Amino acid sequence: METFTPDRISIDNKVLEEARAADEVNLTDAQLVLKFPDGSEQPLASSIQKLLASALHSLAKNGSVSIGQIPEELTSTTAADLLSVSRPTLMKWVEAGEISSHKVGTHTRFKRQDVLALKMQREQDRREAFAELRALDAELDEIDNS
Repeated sequence: METFTPDRISIDNKVLEEARAADEVNLTDAQLVLKFPDGSEQPLASSIQKLLASALHSLAKNGSVSIGQIPEELTSTTAADLLSVSRPTLMKWVEAGEISSHKVGTHTRFKRQDVLALKMQREQDRREAFAELRALDAELDEIDNS
């Protein structure tokens, strides 16, 4: 049974299984439409469709989803959490010029766009490093099998 509150929706196993079944359907080319009791219909904007598809996928894979807006200005602790690093590591990156920051009094703050850009860059770097590692592994396998 689902429980709805203004800030939280809790789901049961039945809903989770339905989400998993729905996630198996390719929603890429689908058009999601709101149908009203009077018979009228309103197509959802593509950005909303992408949001819902992403939420459904996250729910199906992880059993949970959280949706919210990240503030424009982030504390060092929040920025570090988003980047999955410690706060001291983040501050070292600031000193090295890897990410920009600004001060509010004595507190260091970060722009959301800077943190998210660094996060995407780090994810891309990680994917490229993994691809290189796989290529090296394949080369070593070829040498071993020769």
